[in-house]
Amino acid sequence: MSDLNCMISEDCLDVSVRSDGVDDSGNYKFICRLEHTGHQSYEQSFGIYFSTHISVVEVPGDIEAEVDGNHLRLKRMNQMNDNGLVEVWIKLSASAQPEVTGITDITCIPDENAKPVPVLGPVQKAIRARRSIRSYKPDMPPKHIVEQIMQAGAYAASGMGRQSPIIIAVTDQAMRDKLSAMNAKIMGTPDSDPFYGAPVVLIVLADKEMPTYLYDGSLVMGNMMLAAEELHISNCWIHRAKEEFESEEGIEILKSLGISGNYEGIGHLILGYDTEAEKKPAAERKDNYFYFVE
Repeated sequence: MSDLNCMISEDCLDVSVRSDGVDDSGNYKFICRLEHTGHQSYEQSFGIYFSTHISVVEVPGDIEAEVDGNHLRLKRMNQMNDNGLVEVWIKLSASAQPEVTGITDITCIPDENAKPVPVLGPVQKAIRARRSIRSYKPDMPPKHIVEQIMQAGAYAASGMGRQSPIIIAVTDQAMRDKLSAMNAKIMGTPDSDPFYGAPVVLIVLADKEMPTYLYDGSLVMGNMMLAAEELHISNCWIHRAKEEFESEEGIEILKSLGISGNYEGIGHLILGYDTEAEKKPAAERKDNYFYFVE
């Protein structure tokens, strides 16, 4: 990555890495730029993923370096003040020009209590930020974004890797409204729109022949919810897919799509853009959520 910075910006430490060419011995030089905000710290650490396996030739004296294949973990044991800026150079050897493919696990240790303060990565940020949205604009998200969300579902874990679920993306207005009417009837409120105006409905079904089908489908739903949050697409899990696709009308819909098999509806994920300006804060977590057996 000789002409492009790879950068991760987090709450207390911004880390970017750029190539700095090759030295006379053929070693690859990189510069890591650390910009610190929020609190003082006396130890900073982060990891860098490269496109190929690497080994460390040289790092500064206040740096600890640990390599595992294409992953380099760096720990800097030196004071950084709030609004501080440090550039760290490293030299690596590799069979070919290594490119930076990712930066991960950024951590600061503050002076005041000497306990690590982990910086949340994109997955954990999405987990904490996601909310169930129940009011949508009619604007349609781009197809490639919807496909990206579906891909996240396709990579969900499944029992024995059997991939029992399937995902149906509904953007056709007539079909979307038909499913909404079916769902509303099942719910007992035939004049309502259980999809809250959302223009996209992703339906997850799973093959009941697989003993883990319900869990497999639920994991697909969870993956897609978090991917949608990361991509700034509002979403909500809507139930009653089971009843919809057990009905004659639902079975006919599957047949019309060329889908055969013993599938059960797991859930609908509605997607779109929120009408609200700001999300509500998350509810406090209950006190007795965690138990440790140590």
